[in-house]
Amino acid sequence: MQSDSVAELVRLSHELMDAIRTRNRTTLDEVLLPDFAQVDERGNRQGKEAFISAVEASEFHVERLTFETILVERFDRVGIVCGVQRAQVRLPGGEQVEGRTAFTDVFVQGASGWRLRLATSAELVEANRGTA
Repeated sequence: MQSDSVAELVRLSHELMDAIRTRNRTTLDEVLLPDFAQVDERGNRQGKEAFISAVEASEFHVERLTFETILVERFDRVGIVCGVQRAQVRLPGGEQVEGRTAFTDVFVQGASGWRLRLATSAELVEANRGTA
């Protein structure tokens, strides 16, 4: 049933977000396919191990990571999850910053369930309001 798959993809997306926030290598390793790739707005591509290592080695502390919007579409054994994430992080010097990122995650359904094959992201820059 498609609604069950949509609910599972939303649940898995939240699990993935929490694994990134808490730097949980075990969960990331389970959710990401072996040929996983993450592509940023500059076209830089990271494979699974490089992505997990970058999450683990991050010098900032993710205090809050939430979905501002999340949309799910399913096409047979492919699930597309996209939307906007909002993050609040504390930098090594103690400064707290907040940012928004547009993302698209492509999941593939296999014998072991849904797993992430491709993730894209692009930082959203807020428009400068109230300038003369």
